Amino acid sequence: MSTRRAQDAGLSLIEVLMSLAIFAVIGIAGLTVLSTVARTGEQTEGRLERLAEVDRAFLVIRRDLAQSLGADITLDNNALSFGRASEDQSLNITYLSEEDVLLRQIQGVAATPVDQQLLSGIADMQWRLLDGARRWHTEWPPVGTDGPVRPTAAELTVGIWRMKAARPAVVTRLMLLPAGQGR
Repeated sequence: MSTRRAQDAGLSLIEVLMSLAIFAVIGIAGLTVLSTVARTGEQTEGRLERLAEVDRAFLVIRRDLAQSLGADITLDNNALSFGRASEDQSLNITYLSEEDVLLRQIQGVAATPVDQQLLSGIADMQWRLLDGARRWHTEWPPVGTDGPVRPTAAELTVGIWRMKAARPAVVTRLMLLPAGQGR
């Protein structure tokens, strides 16, 4: 018998250890990629939910303003109030900011107001109304006007806190009012 090993005798211990080491490196790399993908998915999901919340809030505001009665709109201390026709009664709708929440306050005839939280995590909120002469106002009705004045458009600017952000994102929406739709 010869002391030399035959060509087809199998793998040496070093070859087995090297293959295990390579397999471990590939496994760790795969796990890292999988973890990164899962974390990115969670962050994206949170952002998409927040974006949907913002879109829903602006949709409610836009629909209310589209159904407003027009001449009874008031803007005072950054709270926008107006009448809106409902199925069986007239409603008074007010949009205001309390602490870090955008509220929709609904009041029917002889009923106590009901607060609906539309959007949380807001830093600030600013309403402006556009008159027929294309001038913006932060108070409505404008000082020195006689009789009912109907604004043609409303603009809402909201500072919204983002996750892990040093400053809020600013979102501005311009909404046409019933008085401005015929122009």
